[in-house]
Amino acid sequence: MAPAAAEYPDRGIRILVPYPAGGPNDILARMLGDKLTQSFGKQTIIENRPGAGGNIAVDAAARAEPDGYTAVLPAMAYAVNPYLYARVPYKFESLKAVSIVASGPLVLVVTPSLGVSSVQDLIKLAKEKPGALSYASGGNGSSLHLAAEMFKREAGVDMVHVPYKGTNDLIADLLTGRVPLAFLSPLNARELVKDGRLKALAVTTSQRSPGWDEVPTVAEQGLPGFNVEGWYAVLVPAGSPPATIETLNHALKQALESPDIGNRLRSLGIQPVGTTPDDAEAFLKSERAKWQKLVEDAKLKAD
Repeated sequence: MAPAAAEYPDRGIRILVPYPAGGPNDILARMLGDKLTQSFGKQTIIENRPGAGGNIAVDAAARAEPDGYTAVLPAMAYAVNPYLYARVPYKFESLKAVSIVASGPLVLVVTPSLGVSSVQDLIKLAKEKPGALSYASGGNGSSLHLAAEMFKREAGVDMVHVPYKGTNDLIADLLTGRVPLAFLSPLNARELVKDGRLKALAVTTSQRSPGWDEVPTVAEQGLPGFNVEGWYAVLVPAGSPPATIETLNHALKQALESPDIGNRLRSLGIQPVGTTPDDAEAFLKSERAKWQKLVEDAKLKAD
């Protein structure tokens, strides 16, 4: 008689993070990882694999054994990089969505020394000095990069992209004024704005964001229709057993519904989501189409 299959999970799950420690993906992965450890009674391992705009971690997940024990937690770059880079090592078909776990606005921040107080001030300054202003991002294809490119297109301004390996790296230069502006995740922006080290000009969603009620939207400030929503997904290798995916999906949903994670995320301006695998797949397909158009229209290439 064949031995009974072990119930999933019978060992720890590994979540790959495409960016360095301290960035929004890492913060979220560690919050969820702690809850999965509690739910399953097995230690969830968070492994940062930064590099190549997130491609290294995503490719590692795509090549992993399709058994549900390796997941990756990417953001927008996952859906964009195949259009931005001449070649990426993974195919969308190589991964299966488990859930969209969180979403929210980005926050347009500037160093106080830049001397602007609104989106209109920033646009005016950028038009007076075309090509003189630079903006930081966490890397090519990141939501921070694409939000800025959409802003450039909608506002009709020219600004120089300065990509970094991760969010923490760019914040150091942002605080010194070496790079005067950026779009940041609320997970990273909240304390810096609260302490007065950065000034928040706008949020990027179509409506004002809970947790950032005092900050107007970009659309309110002269760019109607501007809407960029950052999101975070959990993916596993394609071919992972459907029952395993459902088990992981259920555990993630429970984690996101827990008061401590939910309240913390909402206080920062990020909404816990928790979708079905099918809804996550449909959402990612729509995001790919949306950002492919921007990349092609703006003729963006990975620097």
